[in-house]
Amino acid sequence: MSVKPPSFDRLTGLVREMYGEDAKLTDAPQAGVVGALDPKDRLERTTAGKKTSRVLGAAKTEDLAFRQRVVDAGYALAAGGASFSGHWSSDRVNKTLWTLGYGGRMQVRKFLPNGELGKPSAALRDIFENGQHYGFECATAMMVIYHKALLEHLGDEKFDALFSHPKMLAFFRWDIEDDDYAKVKKLSMDPKLEGKAPVPGSHYYFKNPDAAPENSAFRGENVMYLGDGKYYAHGVVGASGTYVVTEVEIMKTLSALRSPGSTVKPFRVAMEMHLDGLAVSKLAVPQLPV
Repeated sequence: MSVKPPSFDRLTGLVREMYGEDAKLTDAPQAGVVGALDPKDRLERTTAGKKTSRVLGAAKTEDLAFRQRVVDAGYALAAGGASFSGHWSSDRVNKTLWTLGYGGRMQVRKFLPNGELGKPSAALRDIFENGQHYGFECATAMMVIYHKALLEHLGDEKFDALFSHPKMLAFFRWDIEDDDYAKVKKLSMDPKLEGKAPVPGSHYYFKNPDAAPENSAFRGENVMYLGDGKYYAHGVVGASGTYVVTEVEIMKTLSALRSPGSTVKPFRVAMEMHLDGLAVSKLAVPQLPV
């Protein structure tokens, strides 16, 4: 259902990381766009030494397409230059397009200075295009990434319709979730997730129980896994010079911000959160087949 389905080339790394190094997509040229993801395309992989080839179907197609949108949004936010703010008093927005309230609550303006109506799609894109005007903490960054993925998956018109009524799009850490966003969110807190390999396009959390009082903003770090061992971690700068970092770099940064003498190491919490790709597409096309 994606407005412009991602090409097979874009999905190669994601498919291999999710389904195995030998996994690949094969095209069903009689359906959809040649070389682009479609429910009638096939996923080829080897399971327990046996090669299989199965039709993707709607659920896998939408999951792959949306996860790729999330990965793309993470890299785009890193390139956009939005800064980290450790306290709401230093949060920043482009006040032409957004309001900024107490505690760091940012909301799209309903009426712009020129008299036009504000558009959530335009305001959200501005974060990525003019990041120097924005500063927020890591939880808000996760919301920004997920909503950019929603925007690219659904298109401007549908996105604006979903996030303009009954109120304009707003971000305030995890305290504000639009109903349409909440409908498609899948959160798992399960001890079985401990040590399990992360999945591209999913949100994770690193806890740092012994962060020094002056580094309280780093008691934990919300991250988005981008694949190939890379995370988007707002506020953690690695060798890339951006907030795209490795797990080693996250652990090193958080460890350095602990109280002197601490022996409690940071760790990734046994949780995973993602948005259901098929449910996302059903926001735009409710009759989409399963």
